[in-house]
Amino acid sequence: MTRKTTSSDLWKAIYKECREDIFALCRYLRFRPTPQQRQALQLAQDGELRMAIKSGQGPGKTTVSVIIGIWWTLKFMDCQTIVTAPSMKQCKEVWLSEARRRLQKAHPLLKKFIRVTKSRIYFGGPKHPNWRCLPITATSAEAFQGIHESHLNAIVEEASGMSHEIIEALKGTVSNTKSEYDVQATEGSILMIGNPNTRDCAFFDCFHKDRARWACLTLNAEDSPIVSKRKIKEHEEEFGRDSDFFRVRVLGEFPSADPNCVINPDDLEFCATKVGFFVASQSYPGKQFGIDLARFGSDESVIYRRINGIVVEQRIFAKTDPADVLRSAFNMQAQAGWNNDECVYVIDAGGMGQGVMHVARDADKNWFEFHFNGKPYRRQIFKDRITEAYFQVAKMVRARDLKIPNDRHLIQQLSTRQYLTDKDGLLILEDKERYKKRTKQPSPDRADAFVLACYQHAVVETQFTQKAAATHRVGPR
Repeated sequence: MTRKTTSSDLWKAIYKECREDIFALCRYLRFRPTPQQRQALQLAQDGELRMAIKSGQGPGKTTVSVIIGIWWTLKFMDCQTIVTAPSMKQCKEVWLSEARRRLQKAHPLLKKFIRVTKSRIYFGGPKHPNWRCLPITATSAEAFQGIHESHLNAIVEEASGMSHEIIEALKGTVSNTKSEYDVQATEGSILMIGNPNTRDCAFFDCFHKDRARWACLTLNAEDSPIVSKRKIKEHEEEFGRDSDFFRVRVLGEFPSADPNCVINPDDLEFCATKVGFFVASQSYPGKQFGIDLARFGSDESVIYRRINGIVVEQRIFAKTDPADVLRSAFNMQAQAGWNNDECVYVIDAGGMGQGVMHVARDADKNWFEFHFNGKPYRRQIFKDRITEAYFQVAKMVRARDLKIPNDRHLIQQLSTRQYLTDKDGLLILEDKERYKKRTKQPSPDRADAFVLACYQHAVVETQFTQKAAATHRVGPR
């Protein structure tokens, strides 16, 4: 005799499905996310521990935040998710109200399991009083003291209004938590979300100097099907597309870029995610390798391979002999089917690089010794060659026809490198030591290799140098 399926059996099946798949939870909440919202939810589904989402007005960021909060809390029994904001009004009247609205439309068994009150969300009934989403006003770093659960997550609403000190305290609170149901879970998750109102905040740092540590996403109101196009048009006519108002309220971008940074982060984002291969393939003719060789144990050796306007390949090495790094580049060339006479190797010739130039010469490659402090092509503007190389890349990404790898570390390094003006009025890139001290980040080796791969004057100078050398060559080669 077949046993009758009970509501308890049905709930167990629903719960298992929801805790494993955030999009299954959406179905039981009877919510259909927009394509932008799906991107945000997918970050959570992929297990990202540090998520930063900036948004214009209207694409549904609060709904995304609520669903991620509910899903994170569902995943582990007696888990707790802190929801914080600059004011309790944001937590209760906006975040909790949206949660209540979503639960009203949900599957009856889900509504029975999850209860929204005026001050928090409870899961699992009276036997689990600490299984909850708990709003806390972040007025000071001490607000999070004393919160210790087996698995703890945090959501920061209106994140641009939160101080660096509070965010650091919150990170410490969710770190090193464990769950008896998942021994691999050693750290809770954090979502920072909101309108990008200011650059002077920890939220801004997530998208720039700390980008390598965060999975970042922008919700542009123009791309959202649920935002009024008429309203966007009104904003554009009244304030202009170049205004900070339009950038923040519509495009979901921070106010105008830091004037001391060489490369605009918005342009980098576009080149990493939206430039088509056809567009890029028509730009910047040439086949070129950029190679930065590690000087110290913690630094990286990096290779980038470019064909026209597309940086098609990258290789990262740690604690690898510079000669072996160079030979790896030769293998990349062979696999790509490039002949020696149609491509050039631009190699960082300082430090470790100086000792391996013979490897390129012995292999009969077109190679160019790139000295960071070498004379630039445009001496009336730039102090040295590395500054010129960075500004060339800035110009290329500003044109938005260069396709670059969507690598957090690369984008973070490129977008946070600053420049100075010397006593003669020449532009000069900040050196690596100053960069590391200012940003508290590792050496920007990926960015350096990248700009070498894109340096436009290398091919001309290499061909000229080799032609001159051949003219004056005596005896057999």
